[in-house]
Amino acid sequence: MSTHSYLPGRHHGHRGPGPPALTRHLPRHAHRPRFEWAVPVTGGVLMGLYAMFLDHAHGGSWTKDVLLGLVTALIAIGVGHVLLRERGRMPTEVRAASFGAFFGICMGFLYSLAGATWLRASGVGLLLGGAFALVSYYVFYEHEH
Repeated sequence: MSTHSYLPGRHHGHRGPGPPALTRHLPRHAHRPRFEWAVPVTGGVLMGLYAMFLDHAHGGSWTKDVLLGLVTALIAIGVGHVLLRERGRMPTEVRAASFGAFFGICMGFLYSLAGATWLRASGVGLLLGGAFALVSYYVFYEHEH
């Protein structure tokens, strides 16, 4: 019996110093962490409100502003929740790229609502998304290693 095994008579194949890490596999219906909904809902609501403000500042009607803000918030909440829920299944590079792409799309969209041309808004979204992806990769890599 190994000195690092948790169950008598069962060797886990751990080959490093210290005890092996315990992993927990949650069933699909298990309670998820609160931030998997709190973060996307907060970000989506703020993004929707800011989209409403920007569209109204540039002459949009109240009905159009509310509809734009609602759709923006719902899409941001949905995509943000999926990214946070599935982040553990993605490799570090893909996770960083997907978070960067989502951030870049959001910022480019908001910049376009501020009155910028689609080319300038795309460039700003690409620049900010790329920077966010690089920072995310650094944070994820350092956290995992």
